[in-house]
Amino acid sequence: MIIMKYIDMHNHGHELDEEIILEFKYDYILVIVSDDLETSYKTIELSKKYDFIKPCIGIHPWNIGEAAIGDLEKITEIIDKEDIRCLGEVGLDTRFVAKTIDKQRMFFKKFLELAREYNLLLNLHTAGTWREVLDLLIRYDIDKAYFHWYTGPINLLDEITDKGYYIGANPAWKIQAKHRRILEYAPLDIILTESDAPYKYRGLEMSPELVKDTIKFLAEAKDISISNVRASIYRNYLRLYR
Repeated sequence: MIIMKYIDMHNHGHELDEEIILEFKYDYILVIVSDDLETSYKTIELSKKYDFIKPCIGIHPWNIGEAAIGDLEKITEIIDKEDIRCLGEVGLDTRFVAKTIDKQRMFFKKFLELAREYNLLLNLHTAGTWREVLDLLIRYDIDKAYFHWYTGPINLLDEITDKGYYIGANPAWKIQAKHRRILEYAPLDIILTESDAPYKYRGLEMSPELVKDTIKFLAEAKDISISNVRASIYRNYLRLYR
């Protein structure tokens, strides 16, 4: 018998107290992304302690400005040494950190090469760069990619679907009309739930617990049962981690 768990496909668990993390031990799978080299090590250690945690390592676009080129070599060493199946949070951002975009592109291309070479999932940050990132995924022949908290153009969703990539349903739908429209349009078989915890967005405190609200919203938006939504999201997760 398959026991379905709630999926939190993108959170910063290294910022949470372990007591909080353990609240989700039995009912959730937490995919924890990293912000830089230091937090990559923290994420790996958490995953070694708790089997419901899946680690993603990498360097967030917001932290590329302070990152050293040698950090990329150390990321590669970690992949060779550890059981790493996901790079994240990685990507490009021209909305909030446009001044480092050239360096971001250099780092991201290395992450693309690593993803292709080691068959890794990419847990992506793509603010303002949805089209560029999608084109790069195609150019580098990337098999598995997840667009965290997708708020890009709706007309890209058909291409994302065709390529077999996925998007994140974030609790921000509660206050972000554009994200609601995207989730209403996107087919359920490309959607995964996430929290981005412990990020705070316009007064909304992100938590894995909010995944349950997102499932209810998707059930209403798609006019199907909550159990069918849970099953679909769990299948999507299994396909990414096959």
